[in-house]
Amino acid sequence: MKNFYEMLKKRIQIWHEEHAEKIEAQRQAELDAEARSKIQVMEFNGNLYVCVYGIPLFGEDDIKDTFAKAVENGRKNFKDWQEEKLWEQ
Repeated sequence: MKNFYEMLKKRIQIWHEEHAEKIEAQRQAELDAEARSKIQVMEFNGNLYVCVYGIPLFGEDDIKDTFAKAVENGRKNFKDWQEEKLWEQ
């Protein structure tokens, strides 16, 4: 009888571990899909940009400089995109 309980306990432990692994894999897949939908590369004004939520931020040339310069260029690109959207209205 003791052997039966030990075996049952091991099987339940294995089931819990596999279940936790499945939940973690599903969570990682959802995070990956979300990252892919929110962060992309797209064309804007004839150049490729890294975009967040469809807003072009960093072009290829922008990330070749220092980090501070890249952020400055990202802000400029964001403002340019905003101005273009205002002109479209």
